[in-house]
Amino acid sequence: MSLDGEAAQALIPEQLLPSHAPAALTVASAVADRILDRVFDEELERWGRMDSHFREPLLALRRFVDSGGKRLRPSFCYWAAVGSGVDPENPLLARAMAGLEFLHTFALVHDDVMDNSATRRGEPSLHQRYRMDHLREGLRGSPEHYGNAMAILAGDLAFALADRMFQPLGFRPRQVFSELKVEVNLGQYLDIAGGVMRESSLERSERTAIYKSAKYTVERPMHIGSALSGGSDRALALISKFAVPLGLAFQLKDDILGAFGDAAVTRKPVGDDLREGKPTLLVALARRELSPEERSVFDEHFGQAGLDTDGIGILQRLIAGSGAVGRLEDRIDGLLQEAVDVLDRLPFTREARIALAELTAFVVDREA
Repeated sequence: MSLDGEAAQALIPEQLLPSHAPAALTVASAVADRILDRVFDEELERWGRMDSHFREPLLALRRFVDSGGKRLRPSFCYWAAVGSGVDPENPLLARAMAGLEFLHTFALVHDDVMDNSATRRGEPSLHQRYRMDHLREGLRGSPEHYGNAMAILAGDLAFALADRMFQPLGFRPRQVFSELKVEVNLGQYLDIAGGVMRESSLERSERTAIYKSAKYTVERPMHIGSALSGGSDRALALISKFAVPLGLAFQLKDDILGAFGDAAVTRKPVGDDLREGKPTLLVALARRELSPEERSVFDEHFGQAGLDTDGIGILQRLIAGSGAVGRLEDRIDGLLQEAVDVLDRLPFTREARIALAELTAFVVDREA
């Protein structure tokens, strides 16, 4: 794939690997981590004075937030804001970045409950951790109910903290954030509903990826960053032309990793998406190409919660044999080119465009 344009040159010297986070990510992550630490310190002090038990859910959230997230959403917000002239030390920018990470925490915690995922980032998921606490301490009632209920409450707490971060911001950033919250919930609805269907169209699978991930990961965080500087509707529209293809490429890469990734790198069990019956574009493409006999075998195994390693292997071989991985990789390349073609026209400083080029390489070339 050929890449043209000044900012795109940042992609060319060498491929960026997930284990080598680009400077654009580490700079923004440091800003996000500082504000997150400060918020947790303040909230723990405030609520701990009222009742020491109030500290527990906040500490659980803090462990989750500190467990290794990439801080992609705050990073896209940061570079859109700084590239538009916002002071990197502006406390409102820091609050927006923290709000986006809290919203992401809410989404992940609830997603793990809905998918009954045992792990997250290589450790027990939050609801699983609470279930283990219940069993270890010999508490009354159902460990499963307790774990789910406590994780839902922790996710809701993260959602509330996200809203609190955005309260002092202007109307436009709050408006974008409000739209983001609706979009990510509707995207998750499509994901859950699609998971129980016998089949999903390519169009529905792509729409799910756009609303569950693409807009939420890249487009809206960048819109919020631009809005902090008073960015125009024209600026937001141009950002969308870059951000939506890139966000979709990010999710499609995630779909491949979910089916074929190395568990030691992704820090989640191989084939979890196949066990959960995720209606990904990868699956939709594979089913379209399978013979009736192959599709019958695929449907017999796909979405079975107790699927073992052999069953995962059957699904992987069917997907690989269908040619769907290659087609999806071609789609990712096309989306990446769409984003890169717009990069030099974004209304940002040269430094910000180069930073965004680094982030672009990172999200599509990662292995986790």
